[in-house]
Amino acid sequence: MARESWLIIGCVTLTLIAACSNGRGPSPVATPAPSAPAAATPANTYQGVGTVKSISPKVPAIEIDHEDIVGLMQGMQMEFPVTNSALLNGLAVNDRVDFTIDNSTGEMKIIAIKKK
Repeated sequence: MARESWLIIGCVTLTLIAACSNGRGPSPVATPAPSAPAAATPANTYQGVGTVKSISPKVPAIEIDHEDIVGLMQGMQMEFPVTNSALLNGLAVNDRVDFTIDNSTGEMKIIAIKKK
């Protein structure tokens, strides 16, 4: 009787495995999902447009009066840290700029900026 129980358990197990495979058959090795192209924009980056109000190269940071940043915040004037002080080179107060903010660590930082 014990032998028949194991046979039934084995058959039920195989049936469940086949049912859960969604008709694709058994897969001995999991296939990873295709990755995004290297040039794709990370999910936590946002594009902004605004006017430079002050520049602090020693911090380094820049204060921008910006329009709405879609998916992130309404328009306002605020200071953003920048990832590299070299991003501030060539910029001046009252310049119109396009900029990219990274928010992947929970701290917003400008990772790219250019004069319009």
